[in-house]
Amino acid sequence: MRLVGQLSNPSAALGAVFEALSDEPIKATVRLEPQLEVGRLGNGVVQRAVVKVLALAQRPLTVLEAQAAVVDLLGHPVSKGSVNCCLSTGALGDEPRFERVTRGCYRLRHDWLQQQAGGQFGCGAS
Repeated sequence: MRLVGQLSNPSAALGAVFEALSDEPIKATVRLEPQLEVGRLGNGVVQRAVVKVLALAQRPLTVLEAQAAVVDLLGHPVSKGSVNCCLSTGALGDEPRFERVTRGCYRLRHDWLQQQAGGQFGCGAS
């Protein structure tokens, strides 16, 4: 152990603090805080919720609006990043579900809705 001069000859105030402390080692206290049971959602749950939210809104929604509506619908926390990823990837490809209106703002594609109503995608009751 290396001695430090400052602690070897403490001032009167610091000496009083050292004297007030007991010689017993300080035990760490563990606080058990209640943790919410926040499990991972199943595959496609967020995507189906985003589709439902946009269909009910019948207007373009920002990512934040869609995220808030998805959380309300599912009653489960969902990150903005998950909703954003769902919307941005869903606006790509040969048959996109979503249409990007402006930066961070999406709506459900009308032709995708018509195809869904016609039963061509096989997941009609979501």
